[in-house]
Amino acid sequence: MRMMSTISAVIPTYNRASVIVEALESALDQTRPANEIIVVDDGSTDETKSVVARYGAKVRYIRQENGGPSAARNRGIQEASSDFIALLDSDDLWVRDRLERQCVALEANTELDLLFGLESKFRPGKPDEAPEMNGLDGIELMNSTDYMVPDPLGMLLTKNCVATSSVLFRRSCVEKVGSMDVQLRLAEDLEYWIRFALHGFRFGFVNHVLCRRRLHEGNLVNQTLALKASAAEVLSRYRDYSPEHRERVARSLSGMHYDLGSAFLMRGDWNNAYLHLKGGRPIHQNGLRWRIKLTAASLLCRLSGKHE
Repeated sequence: MRMMSTISAVIPTYNRASVIVEALESALDQTRPANEIIVVDDGSTDETKSVVARYGAKVRYIRQENGGPSAARNRGIQEASSDFIALLDSDDLWVRDRLERQCVALEANTELDLLFGLESKFRPGKPDEAPEMNGLDGIELMNSTDYMVPDPLGMLLTKNCVATSSVLFRRSCVEKVGSMDVQLRLAEDLEYWIRFALHGFRFGFVNHVLCRRRLHEGNLVNQTLALKASAAEVLSRYRDYSPEHRERVARSLSGMHYDLGSAFLMRGDWNNAYLHLKGGRPIHQNGLRWRIKLTAASLLCRLSGKHE
C-alpha cells in the first residue's frame, strides 16, 4: 500500500445517538487518520443528526430512508472517494492503531485486496472479553503465509471469522463484487465476503485486536438464533459453488441446524425444532442425542396439530 493511498471510514447507523460518539472518537483518534469519515444515517428517529453535527467538517453526514445495514453501507461505499474502505459499525470501536497496522500489512503485501483482524467484545464498565476465532484453528491457518489467507472461501464456508468493523478493502473491488444484499438484515457481511472470495480477491489477516464489539443488554439468545439462522441461509445459497468445499459446508450447515433445532425445542417451537433438527441429519444421524431430539420434536409437532 503506497503512502499516497487514501482511506474512507464508512459508519452506518440507526438510532445509535447514545453510542455513536464513542465510535466517532475512536475513528478520529487513529494513529494513521482516515482521509474521510462518512456517517450514513439510515433513517434514525433519535438525536443522531444533531450528535454527528457537533463534529462539523470532520465528519460527512448523509441521511437516507431506512433500508437496513446493507443499504447504509452501500450508500457509504458509493459516496466514498478513497482507494480503500474501512468499515465501522456505529456501536463498535476501533483500537487506536487499527488503520496503522493494516497499512503496514498492505505496504508489505501490496497484492492484498481485503484485510481483517481480531475483535474483542465489551460491555461498558466491564473488562473486554478475549478475542476468539469462532471455534476455528484460524490463527495458525491465516498467519501461515505472512498475512495471506490461503483459502478464504474455505474459511468463510466453515465459519465467519471476519469481524466487519475490522475490515479494510479496495474500493475498486466493488466493481466486480457489487453491492451488499439489501434483502439480508443479518449475516449480510458473511454473504459479501463470500462474494469477495468467489471473485478471487486476496484476503489478509492481522493477528491483533483491531476493533471492539459492543455487547448490548437485552435478549442475546434471540439475537444469536436469528444470526445463526441467517448464516445458515447464506451458506445454503453457496453450498454448490465450490465442489471442493461441499463437505465442509455440509458440516457447517449440519451443526447450525442442530444448534437451532435444539434451541427451538427448548423454547417449545416444535415445528421449527423439527425442521432444523432434520437439517442436522447428515452429520448427527448416528448420535443418540440427535435421534432423541428429532423424535421428540416430531411427536410434539403431531400432538400440537402442527405440520412437520
